[in-house]
Amino acid sequence: MKKILILLSTVLLAKIALATEVKTSSLSMAKVASSNQLAQQCQKLFNEGDKLIAEAAKQPGTHTAQVKKLKEKLSSSKQQIVKMDIPTQQKSCDKGLVALNSIKQRY
Repeated sequence: MKKILILLSTVLLAKIALATEVKTSSLSMAKVASSNQLAQQCQKLFNEGDKLIAEAAKQPGTHTAQVKKLKEKLSSSKQQIVKMDIPTQQKSCDKGLVALNSIKQRY
C-alpha cells in the first residue's frame, strides 16, 4: 500500500509539473499573470495531492525526506499554476485529474 501511495503521489506531481509547462513562441502574446485566482479543477487536484501525500506520510517506513520532497513539488506546482490565467489552469488541471483518475483505477 505504501508503494502505491508514493507512486500515485509521485506520478500526480509529475503530471502537475508537466501540465504547468506553458510553451510559447516568439509570435505569441505575453502571458498575463492572474490575480492569484485558482480554477475549481486545480483546487480539486491540489486537495487530492495533499490527501495522497498525507496518506503516504502515515505509511510505516515512509521517510520524512520523501514526504518533504513531495510537499515541495506540490507547493512549487501550485505556485506555477496560480500564475496562469484561468483557462490555462483549467486545461492543465483537467489533464492532472484525468491522469490521477487513471492511476487510481489501475490500483
